[in-house]
Amino acid sequence: MMRNFKTVLIIIFSIVFLSCKKNTVTTHPIIGEWELTAEINGLTGIRTNYEPGKGNVSKFTETTYAMTRDGKTIRKGAYAIITYQALITRKEENQLVYDGKANETKIYFTVDNNTLTISVDAYDGPSTIFTRIR
Repeated sequence: MMRNFKTVLIIIFSIVFLSCKKNTVTTHPIIGEWELTAEINGLTGIRTNYEPGKGNVSKFTETTYAMTRDGKTIRKGAYAIITYQALITRKEENQLVYDGKANETKIYFTVDNNTLTISVDAYDGPSTIFTRIR
C-alpha cells in the first residue's frame, strides 16, 4: 500500500513539474540603445573617439532601428539579422540587413558585454563601436 502511494506521488509530482512551462523571453543582445564610442577607419586604422552625451545613438527594437547623430535622426527603418560566412573572419557572423537590402554591403556585428561592434565585411572596411546605454 505504501509502495503504491509513493508511486502515485511520484507520478503526480512528475506531471505537475513537467506541465509547468517557464515563460522565458529570448531577445537578441543587439536590442537596446547604443551610444557611439568610436569609429575605426579601415584603410588607415585611425581611431576616432566620440564624447558621450552628444546625441550619437543607435536604437534597435526587435524589428526596427533608428540612428541619430548630434541629436538628429539620420536613418530609421526595419532590420533583420541573418547569419552568413564572413569574408574577413571566415566564420558564421550575424549580418545586419537594413530595410531588406541583404545584397548590399555586408555589415556584421558582435556584442561583447556592453560593447556593440559593427563592421563592414571588407578588408579595408571600417568598424563602429558603441556602448550600451539602455
